[in-house]
Amino acid sequence: MHKPKLVHAIFVKDEAHCIDIMLDSVLPYVDGSYIMIDDRTTDDTKTIVESRGCHTKMFTFNNFSKTKNTLLDWVNDKTDWIIGIAPDETVDKEFWPMIRTLLDEVHKTIVDGVRFPRRHWNDLEMTDEYTAQNWYPDWQSRLLRADYPRIHLRNYVHEVVHGVRKGLHVKDFDIHHFNMYWKPRIAYDWEIMNKLYTDLKIRHGKEKGLDIWPDKGE
Repeated sequence: MHKPKLVHAIFVKDEAHCIDIMLDSVLPYVDGSYIMIDDRTTDDTKTIVESRGCHTKMFTFNNFSKTKNTLLDWVNDKTDWIIGIAPDETVDKEFWPMIRTLLDEVHKTIVDGVRFPRRHWNDLEMTDEYTAQNWYPDWQSRLLRADYPRIHLRNYVHEVVHGVRKGLHVKDFDIHHFNMYWKPRIAYDWEIMNKLYTDLKIRHGKEKGLDIWPDKGE
């Protein structure tokens, strides 16, 4: 019986401060990691991920859906399923046997996507949960069948997955998010990010959200 292949795939920019922790929790359990690196990155992200055996590709950020669709296009013929765990996230060891069992069960069905709850933490030890904004369960679409372009992203910001025939929610296994721990330590500029989101939303309206497809021939 064919065992579904699973790769990790994300895009990043200036994540040298945290990406090793994520890779520690992901790399032993997947069939490869594919990481697109923003060409404006100024830290050692590329050196770190390549030293860990990750496949890399440089890109120029345009909008979130276009970037993620470029990522899906890149890995489409390399795997059966794609999981996205971000640089400032981790998952527990128990997460992976569940994923492999789940894929064995759903690979021959019409299930195309799986969502997971995400917890936000103020510390790396996961003793101090960030609850001020009551985000949990903060459902995240992070496991997708590799079937681009049928399965793709839309919206320049706050992107949404389209093309999924059937989705599942797995409620007993969390993704752990440490942005509330890392952001103060790297002098994260919330105003710059908020402006980016606002500008992308305006662009999406002006361009009718059509600029979401990868540029071929790059």
